[in-house]
Amino acid sequence: MKKYQVDSIQVWDDLEHAGTRYAMGHLSCHAVMFKGEKLSPEFVVTYGLHCFTDDNSEYAIAFAYPDGRHERRVCLERYEASKKLRGLLEKLDQGALIHQTRDERFFTMKMLNSATGKLELYKICLAFFHEHRLLRMHVTSAFFARRGEGVDFPVNRKGFNIFKIAMQTRSKPKGLCPKEVRNRHKK
Repeated sequence: MKKYQVDSIQVWDDLEHAGTRYAMGHLSCHAVMFKGEKLSPEFVVTYGLHCFTDDNSEYAIAFAYPDGRHERRVCLERYEASKKLRGLLEKLDQGALIHQTRDERFFTMKMLNSATGKLELYKICLAFFHEHRLLRMHVTSAFFARRGEGVDFPVNRKGFNIFKIAMQTRSKPKGLCPKEVRNRHKK
Protein backbone atom coordinates (compact mmCIF):
# COMPACT_ATOMS: atom_id res chain seq x y z
CA MET A 1 0.00 0.00 0.00
CA LYS A 2 1.24 3.45 -0.89
CA LYS A 3 2.02 5.72 2.09
CA TYR A 4 0.91 9.33 2.03
CA GLN A 5 2.15 12.21 4.14
CA VAL A 6 -1.14 12.80 5.91
CA ASP A 7 -1.89 13.38 9.59
CA SER A 8 -4.61 10.74 9.89
CA ILE A 9 -4.88 7.00 10.38
CA GLN A 10 -3.83 5.43 7.09
CA VAL A 11 -4.35 1.77 8.01
CA TRP A 12 -7.00 0.57 10.45
CA ASP A 13 -5.92 -2.58 12.30
CA ASP A 14 -8.08 -5.68 11.89
CA LEU A 15 -10.05 -6.65 14.97
CA GLU A 16 -11.16 -9.91 16.51
CA HIS A 17 -14.21 -10.38 18.70
CA ALA A 18 -15.92 -13.56 19.96
CA GLY A 19 -13.86 -15.72 17.62
CA THR A 20 -14.66 -13.66 14.51
CA ARG A 21 -12.03 -11.65 12.67
CA TYR A 22 -13.10 -8.36 11.07
CA ALA A 23 -10.81 -7.14 8.29
CA MET A 24 -10.35 -3.38 8.10
CA GLY A 25 -8.25 -3.11 4.94
CA HIS A 26 -11.16 -1.59 3.01
CA LEU A 27 -10.75 1.58 5.11
CA SER A 28 -7.07 2.09 4.29
CA CYS A 29 -5.91 5.42 2.91
CA HIS A 30 -6.02 5.64 -0.90
CA ALA A 31 -6.12 8.13 -3.74
CA VAL A 32 -9.05 8.67 -6.05
CA MET A 33 -8.96 10.69 -9.27
CA PHE A 34 -12.05 12.19 -10.82
CA LYS A 35 -11.98 12.67 -14.60
CA GLY A 36 -13.59 15.87 -15.79
CA GLU A 37 -13.60 17.92 -18.99
CA LYS A 38 -11.62 20.85 -17.54
CA LEU A 39 -10.34 19.46 -14.28
CA SER A 40 -9.22 16.01 -13.08
CA PRO A 41 -8.61 16.41 -9.35
CA GLU A 42 -7.02 13.70 -7.23
CA PHE A 43 -7.93 13.40 -3.56
CA VAL A 44 -6.17 11.35 -0.88
CA VAL A 45 -8.97 9.69 1.10
CA THR A 46 -8.97 8.65 4.77
CA TYR A 47 -11.75 7.30 6.95
CA GLY A 48 -12.87 8.13 10.46
CA LEU A 49 -13.94 5.97 13.39
CA HIS A 50 -17.63 6.84 12.92
CA CYS A 51 -17.69 4.95 9.60
CA PHE A 52 -17.83 1.63 11.46
CA THR A 53 -18.72 2.42 15.09
CA ASP A 54 -21.82 3.53 16.99
CA ASP A 55 -22.20 3.17 20.77
CA ASN A 56 -26.01 3.40 20.65
CA SER A 57 -26.82 0.99 17.84
CA GLU A 58 -28.66 -2.26 18.35
CA TYR A 59 -25.99 -3.75 16.05
CA ALA A 60 -23.06 -2.65 18.26
CA ILE A 61 -20.85 -5.41 19.65
CA ALA A 62 -18.96 -5.37 22.94
CA PHE A 63 -15.70 -4.28 21.33
CA ALA A 64 -14.54 -0.68 21.72
CA TYR A 65 -12.20 0.48 18.94
CA PRO A 66 -9.89 3.44 19.69
CA ASP A 67 -8.69 6.04 17.20
CA GLY A 68 -6.26 7.94 19.46
CA ARG A 69 -8.83 10.61 20.35
CA HIS A 70 -11.62 8.44 21.75
CA GLU A 71 -13.11 4.99 21.37
CA ARG A 72 -16.50 3.68 20.34
CA ARG A 73 -18.19 0.31 20.04
CA VAL A 74 -18.00 -1.41 16.67
CA CYS A 75 -21.38 -1.46 14.91
CA LEU A 76 -21.82 -4.43 12.57
CA GLU A 77 -24.40 -2.53 10.48
CA ARG A 78 -21.96 0.33 9.84
CA TYR A 79 -19.02 -2.06 9.43
CA GLU A 80 -20.77 -4.02 6.65
CA ALA A 81 -21.86 -0.82 4.88
CA SER A 82 -18.33 0.63 5.17
CA LYS A 83 -17.10 -2.07 2.81
CA LYS A 84 -18.91 -0.22 0.00
CA LEU A 85 -17.59 3.27 0.82
CA ARG A 86 -14.57 3.23 -1.46
CA GLY A 87 -16.64 2.24 -4.49
CA LEU A 88 -19.23 4.92 -3.72
CA LEU A 89 -16.56 7.62 -3.39
CA GLU A 90 -14.91 6.59 -6.66
CA LYS A 91 -18.22 7.35 -8.45
CA LEU A 92 -18.65 10.88 -7.07
CA ASP A 93 -17.82 12.27 -10.52
CA GLN A 94 -20.87 10.54 -12.02
CA GLY A 95 -23.41 13.16 -11.01
CA ALA A 96 -23.53 12.91 -7.20
CA LEU A 97 -24.47 16.13 -5.44
CA ILE A 98 -22.64 17.00 -2.25
CA HIS A 99 -24.68 19.17 0.10
CA GLN A 100 -23.32 21.54 2.71
CA THR A 101 -24.71 22.48 6.10
CA ARG A 102 -23.07 24.80 8.58
CA ASP A 103 -21.13 21.90 10.07
CA GLU A 104 -20.63 19.29 7.35
CA ARG A 105 -20.70 18.25 3.73
CA PHE A 106 -22.56 15.11 2.84
CA PHE A 107 -24.23 13.10 0.11
CA THR A 108 -26.95 10.50 0.38
CA MET A 109 -28.08 7.55 -1.65
CA LYS A 110 -30.37 4.55 -1.34
CA MET A 111 -28.45 1.39 -0.44
CA LEU A 112 -29.33 -2.11 0.69
CA ASN A 113 -28.78 -2.47 4.42
CA SER A 114 -27.43 -5.98 5.01
CA ALA A 115 -28.56 -5.87 8.66
CA THR A 116 -32.23 -5.14 7.90
CA GLY A 117 -32.51 -6.42 4.34
CA LYS A 118 -34.18 -3.13 3.35
CA LEU A 119 -33.27 -0.39 0.90
CA GLU A 120 -32.44 2.60 3.12
CA LEU A 121 -30.97 6.09 2.84
CA TYR A 122 -27.19 5.99 3.43
CA LYS A 123 -25.55 9.28 4.44
CA ILE A 124 -21.83 9.86 3.94
CA CYS A 125 -20.33 12.89 5.71
CA LEU A 126 -17.12 14.35 4.29
CA ALA A 127 -14.45 16.92 5.08
CA PHE A 128 -12.42 18.48 2.24
CA PHE A 129 -9.15 20.34 2.83
CA HIS A 130 -5.49 20.79 1.79
CA GLU A 131 -2.67 18.92 3.47
CA HIS A 132 0.95 19.02 2.33
CA ARG A 133 0.02 20.08 -1.21
CA LEU A 134 -2.54 17.26 -1.40
CA LEU A 135 -6.26 17.61 -1.87
CA ARG A 136 -7.77 15.62 1.00
CA MET A 137 -11.10 13.98 1.54
CA HIS A 138 -11.83 12.54 4.98
CA VAL A 139 -14.99 10.50 5.54
CA THR A 140 -15.99 11.64 9.02
CA SER A 141 -19.05 9.39 9.26
CA ALA A 142 -21.26 7.08 7.22
CA PHE A 143 -24.55 5.61 8.42
CA PHE A 144 -28.10 4.67 7.51
CA ALA A 145 -30.17 7.80 8.16
CA ARG A 146 -33.46 6.99 9.82
CA ARG A 147 -34.65 10.51 10.58
CA GLY A 148 -33.97 14.10 9.63
CA GLU A 149 -33.06 15.65 6.33
CA GLY A 150 -33.64 13.35 3.38
CA VAL A 151 -35.85 11.00 5.42
CA ASP A 152 -38.49 13.09 7.22
CA PHE A 153 -38.23 15.96 4.74
CA PRO A 154 -36.33 16.46 1.45
CA VAL A 155 -32.79 17.83 1.31
CA ASN A 156 -33.46 21.51 0.76
CA ARG A 157 -29.96 22.69 -0.08
CA LYS A 158 -28.09 23.38 -3.21
CA GLY A 159 -25.75 20.53 -4.08
CA PHE A 160 -22.29 20.80 -5.62
CA ASN A 161 -20.43 18.32 -7.78
CA ILE A 162 -16.98 17.02 -6.88
CA PHE A 163 -15.29 19.33 -9.42
CA LYS A 164 -16.77 22.46 -7.80
CA ILE A 165 -15.71 21.11 -4.38
CA ALA A 166 -12.16 20.53 -5.70
CA MET A 167 -11.93 24.13 -6.98
CA GLN A 168 -13.25 25.47 -3.64
CA THR A 169 -10.82 23.29 -1.70
CA ARG A 170 -7.84 24.46 -3.75
CA SER A 171 -8.69 28.07 -2.98
CA LYS A 172 -8.99 27.49 0.81
CA PRO A 173 -6.05 28.22 3.09
CA LYS A 174 -3.96 25.12 3.78
CA GLY A 175 -4.28 23.29 7.07
CA LEU A 176 -7.88 24.16 7.90
CA CYS A 177 -9.66 20.93 8.77
CA PRO A 178 -12.02 19.57 11.40
CA LYS A 179 -10.52 18.02 14.54
CA GLU A 180 -12.00 14.61 13.62
CA VAL A 181 -9.46 14.33 10.82
CA ARG A 182 -6.53 14.23 13.24
CA ASN A 183 -7.06 10.67 14.41
CA ARG A 184 -3.94 8.63 15.16
CA HIS A 185 -3.20 5.28 16.74
CA LYS A 186 -1.64 5.64 20.19
CA LYS A 187 2.02 4.72 20.27
